[in-house]
Amino acid sequence: MLAQLRIEKFTNHIRLIFAYALPMGGERSSTTRRRLAGKICCSCKSSLPPPHGPGEKYCARCQPRIGCRRVYMYFMLRDGWHCQFLEADLKTPLPKRLNFSSPQKVIETAERGGYNMNLEGRQALDHGIENGRGGVWLLLTEEQYQKLKVPR
Repeated sequence: MLAQLRIEKFTNHIRLIFAYALPMGGERSSTTRRRLAGKICCSCKSSLPPPHGPGEKYCARCQPRIGCRRVYMYFMLRDGWHCQFLEADLKTPLPKRLNFSSPQKVIETAERGGYNMNLEGRQALDHGIENGRGGVWLLLTEEQYQKLKVPR
């Protein structure tokens, strides 16, 4: 009886170890096969239109922009809306600063700068405007980036 109890206790202990120690989840093999065959987006896993060639591919929404610069636009409300731009390292400020009288201009600047205006992005931008300060990541073309490098 005592030996039986020890065996059950040991078995339950081993089950707990394997239940929490082994990595669970991950990508299913069918998803991996479809991703490597070029049938689904390698980022968001949405279906891609034919023709399907081998290799990982992005959908139109996830396609990284080539030749674009990541810039952080910080905005705050103080006698109007003040916008300052920072390099991707978030330490180096760009010389150009913009001042707007309405929050609509801040939204328009974000849209022109390539900010993702899906539901999540729009709500984040609106939340920053309601709080009176916030920031968004922009994907600027080389021409837009050069305009920010020139002071006023």
